[in-house]
Amino acid sequence: TLRYSTRSHYLAPYARMKIWSSNFSIFPYSFDELVSTFWDRYPNSHATHIISEDVLEREITPDYIRTTKLIVKQGNSIMKRIPSWLSSMTKIRQVPTLEESVYDRHTHTLTTYTRNVANGDLFQMHERCIYRPVFPESKTIPASRLLRSVYISVNSGKMSSVYENVMLLGFKKSVTGTFKGLTEKLEERYGMRSLNTLADKHKLSQKFREKLEKLKEFKEASTEQATNLVGEKMGA
Repeated sequence: TLRYSTRSHYLAPYARMKIWSSNFSIFPYSFDELVSTFWDRYPNSHATHIISEDVLEREITPDYIRTTKLIVKQGNSIMKRIPSWLSSMTKIRQVPTLEESVYDRHTHTLTTYTRNVANGDLFQMHERCIYRPVFPESKTIPASRLLRSVYISVNSGKMSSVYENVMLLGFKKSVTGTFKGLTEKLEERYGMRSLNTLADKHKLSQKFREKLEKLKEFKEASTEQATNLVGEKMGA
C-alpha cells in the first residue's frame, strides 16, 4: 500500500475545488512495456516544460516497486494571460512537484500521485493516474489503459474559482501532450502500433473490440470518487 502524506486537513483553507476525471487513454502496448517506459519518459519532444527530474527514493521488493521523484516544471503558461496586478500566481515560473508511484506486481497496476510542493499557500494541484492492462485475462494481447484524475484548489479570495478554471484549462491542454510524450517513448523502444492494427493482428473478438471502444468513452470516476483523492490511503 502506498501512503501519501496529504491529509484532508491540509485543504482546510480551501472551501472549494475543481475536480476533473479524464476518459480512459488506451496504449497499444503491454503493461510491462508501458511501466518500463514510464520511468524513463523524460525527455521527450512533448515535455519541453520539464526543467529537471530527480529520483529521490526507490524501494524494490518482491511485491512492488515504489519510486519518489522530484520533477520541476515551468509555471502554468495560461496564467500569464491574467494581469499581474490581479494575482501573485502570475509570477510563478517554476513549479516543483513530487511524484510518488507504486508498481504492484500482484494486481498489475501502476498508481502515480503528483502534487506541487511549493506555493501551497496559493494553490494545490493533485493528480492521480492509474495504469492497468486492458485485458488482464490475456497475457498475449499488448494493450494498457490509463485513468487520470485531478483536483485543483486556489486560495485567492473571490477570484479563486476563476483561477481554478484557468488552471484546469491548462491542465486539460497538457494531458494531450503528456499522452503523446509517453507514446513517443514507447514507439522509440517498441515500434509504432495502433489499436486497429492490434485488433486485426490478434483477431480480437467483437466483444473485445467493443470493450476497447467503451474504454475510450467511459468516464469511470465520479466527482465523489475523485474527491477521495484527498487524504485516502491509495493502494494499487
